[in-house]
Amino acid sequence: MSDKGVVWVHRLGSNAASYRYRAQIPSQEVAKHNGFRTYLNDGDADIVVFSKPLPDELTLAEQAKRDGAKVVCDFADDHFQRDDTYANFAKVADAIVTASPIMRGRIYDYIKRDSVVIQDPYEFDECEPHADGDDYLWFGHVGNFEEVINVAHLLEGRKLRVVSGPQPMPKVIPWSMENMKSAFAQSNIVILPTKEGADFKSPNRLINSIRSGCFCVCMGHPAYQEFRDFAWVGHFPTGLKCAEHFRSDLNDRVKAGQDYIRDKFSPTAIGEQWARFLESL
Repeated sequence: MSDKGVVWVHRLGSNAASYRYRAQIPSQEVAKHNGFRTYLNDGDADIVVFSKPLPDELTLAEQAKRDGAKVVCDFADDHFQRDDTYANFAKVADAIVTASPIMRGRIYDYIKRDSVVIQDPYEFDECEPHADGDDYLWFGHVGNFEEVINVAHLLEGRKLRVVSGPQPMPKVIPWSMENMKSAFAQSNIVILPTKEGADFKSPNRLINSIRSGCFCVCMGHPAYQEFRDFAWVGHFPTGLKCAEHFRSDLNDRVKAGQDYIRDKFSPTAIGEQWARFLESL
């Protein structure tokens, strides 16, 4: 039986989705497995997982390596073209993790290293489907705000609720867990257009929207294809029209999606994937 101390390093805080999905929840879940001691941003480490690593953390990774710890880099976002931070971390890493098959392919293209795909868990409670209405919702980081701007002309005359952050914006509900729960409860249809170059992203927004009882109208993002029986995935204007004209069918599709998601993307299931991976190091 292993007795490994695992430290997740992620300094952006709980308002960052990657902190919750790629550090906080995995740490909590792996701690439930016998033989693991888990910590966030501090602690006695046999393994250090750098999730969304920052440039000034490279010296910490190098020191951890010198001290005999295994170093894992979790590259869930494509920052390889931003600067050389991720490439430098990869030189130190004993293993690399990512959140989607597309990002796994990109990592290999960039540095000729294989990586392990561990998807994001959901974080919202399952709610009764309530998709048979005309209240629309978009939510996401302010860096993705162009998604909704690009389709705004298609949403004229529709009731649209927008939740974003961390920077405050006029007519935008500031992001918080409580505000998200309220927005999901008040909305029927979540729109998930995709900006160019974001095909590596995980489906966490789609998964949490279905969990929360909403139907999703999505563009043809690779990570969404798995859910095409439970959401509209494809030509966005057609999806909006279908959501209006076939409203009576939407709750059944959401319920089927919840059944599909419930076990596969649970924190428990994702924690088990992390535990098996860490045990192999």
